[in-house]
Amino acid sequence: MKVRTQRTSKTDVLKNVKTILFDVYGTLATWSPDRYVIHSRAALQFGIEVTKAGIDAGYAVAEAYMTHENTKTPIRNMTATERDQFFAKFEQLVLQGCGIEVDLELADKIWQAVAAQEYEMVLYEDVLYNLYELRARGYIVGIVSNVPSGGSELSDQLGLSDSIDFAVTSSEVGCEKPDPRIFVEALRRANNTLPNAALMVGDQLESDINGAIGAGIQPVLLDRNNNHPDFADHLRITSLTELQNVLTRK
Repeated sequence: MKVRTQRTSKTDVLKNVKTILFDVYGTLATWSPDRYVIHSRAALQFGIEVTKAGIDAGYAVAEAYMTHENTKTPIRNMTATERDQFFAKFEQLVLQGCGIEVDLELADKIWQAVAAQEYEMVLYEDVLYNLYELRARGYIVGIVSNVPSGGSELSDQLGLSDSIDFAVTSSEVGCEKPDPRIFVEALRRANNTLPNAALMVGDQLESDINGAIGAGIQPVLLDRNNNHPDFADHLRITSLTELQNVLTRK
């Protein structure tokens, strides 16, 4: 994945920041049980053993595929057959991260076993405290997410209604990240913050990092799973506590 670059210093961009935007999945929230547990249970039904490192590596590729496909035909607009085909490919890519090759027919069966399990989205442990601290320091805090629900519903679901100022979703705006329009709407809701006075924090190179750059917003890569250890084009952090520390030193 090629990431766009800007000539501004990684730390200089923090000096005039007024608004901080966050992605949700992989940035503020994750699945419980862990995605490794979910996929391990499903794969074992077909005699396949996976590893956590492999699942994490596979997800990095599969989620990039999801972003790419979303720009062509959003998942919310796919037919049932198209969604089945999409998630079969998604699961195939996840398993390839473990060095396991399966055909799309088997990948579809494994994905159906994944989808049949009970799981929920939960916040990472460092989220609530750091969002509270950011707002206490005067930052406007918002969410920008590709989900099929409204911002208020998403905020309530995650228990973030009292921790953020607003949430913008692709369902509301009618387009998915990396489309600049969803970021423009987020800036509008952030009291018309100028793009160069905003940060976008996310874990996906295409939808979050390149998407932010395309809208004139400074990106911050939150790399919780160390998928991009050599990323050097823009600011890279591994936790929200690290973001807090960087902002303190600005």
